[in-house]
Amino acid sequence: MSGQRRHLVPDPIAGTIELPTWLVKIKDEPAIRRMLFIRQLGLKAYVDFPGAIHTRYSHALGTMYLARKISDLLIQKMNDRGRRTLAENLSLNKERLMAAGFLHDIAHGPFSHAVDFCMKRITGKSHKELAEDIIMNMLPSDLENWIDKRQVIKLIRGEHDYPFLSQIIDGPLDIDKLDYLLRDAHHVGLKYSFDLDYFLGSYTVLGDQDFLTRCKLGLENNQQATVTTELFLVIWKSMYDLVYHVENSRIAEKMLEKAILLNKDKEQIAAKFKDVDNFLELYDDNLLNMLLASGGKSTELINAIKGNKLYRILVDVELDQEHFQMSPKFLASLKDDDEVSDFLSKELNGIYRQSGYQFICDIVTSKAPSEIQIDDKDKDTGEYVDLRKKSNIVGAIQSLRKIKVYVDPALHNVPSTETIYNKLKDIIQGI
Repeated sequence: MSGQRRHLVPDPIAGTIELPTWLVKIKDEPAIRRMLFIRQLGLKAYVDFPGAIHTRYSHALGTMYLARKISDLLIQKMNDRGRRTLAENLSLNKERLMAAGFLHDIAHGPFSHAVDFCMKRITGKSHKELAEDIIMNMLPSDLENWIDKRQVIKLIRGEHDYPFLSQIIDGPLDIDKLDYLLRDAHHVGLKYSFDLDYFLGSYTVLGDQDFLTRCKLGLENNQQATVTTELFLVIWKSMYDLVYHVENSRIAEKMLEKAILLNKDKEQIAAKFKDVDNFLELYDDNLLNMLLASGGKSTELINAIKGNKLYRILVDVELDQEHFQMSPKFLASLKDDDEVSDFLSKELNGIYRQSGYQFICDIVTSKAPSEIQIDDKDKDTGEYVDLRKKSNIVGAIQSLRKIKVYVDPALHNVPSTETIYNKLKDIIQGI
């Protein structure tokens, strides 16, 4: 075994990443190679950030690398504190965590999150649910010699028996966020100063190791943990404001979404999403080519994106009770912003007798952190304390919804902003 060749990959964020044996075995599989042809930031590389040409594959490698790193750190920390059961559990699940880190985005569609809603509308499944089909049926069966596929899927879907393991992959402080924030910032050209190793040193596992099903991933109760988490969350929020929700890219993404939805009932396009074999052949570029060949409004939308002739903003206002009288039914529906946005788009186009999404409504929700627990218990309740009670900075990061309306610049006799705003109020108040 000592003579076995190591597989090392240079990486701009991690430095050097060593591929584990199981990944060396599957790295040339179509389902894996496909991630090399999907840009991590999708259309943002075409519109606002020309340097953002990194791929889902590079993010997958980085997330896997962090799974190994945090596993090793926590194993060492648990051993040092005499928490042998936790250390042994982390050791047993280390390779599974690494596999979940690498495979968590294997079912992302072309242009990443820009087509999430379309995929759900066409297939009835999220990209996490589609990942199960690909992992179980499209990766070699002998992968089971190294990792348990079912356990990997549980980790990806947040359904593992031990919550602290799932939270390493998908939680308030998960390794997915850590990698994509640092990687995306690097490639778009934002130079944040953040000490990742120092931050990871603040992680711990909370709870009684005799009851692993109740243990959670959390933070140490010290200033290092509080301050570095504050810094991380400020970067996280700023990346949404400056990159993920940036205006022109967001408009282009919604135009792409509508171009796909206009073709969702056409077999040649729907089949590309519904059939796993076809889906594995669906990349960024060939999706654009399919939509260009589809004709009608879809072709117009894609040509407009390629030519940077984007829709313009007509309405941009906070979606709150001050501006709209929102019923409990409407507020409940906002659990799915994309579904509500598409409904409002169709209603608005119907009012003005426009077909093909001449108006596009978009609900943009800024992020607020989920509960992050620290290793300190409330004297009254006995529950672990939420970091928001310790940090004014974390507590101040609040979610905000805005509703926007984009309009095709080629449309004649466009109503005024005030008129469209009032029509939106009527639609929303009628729900």
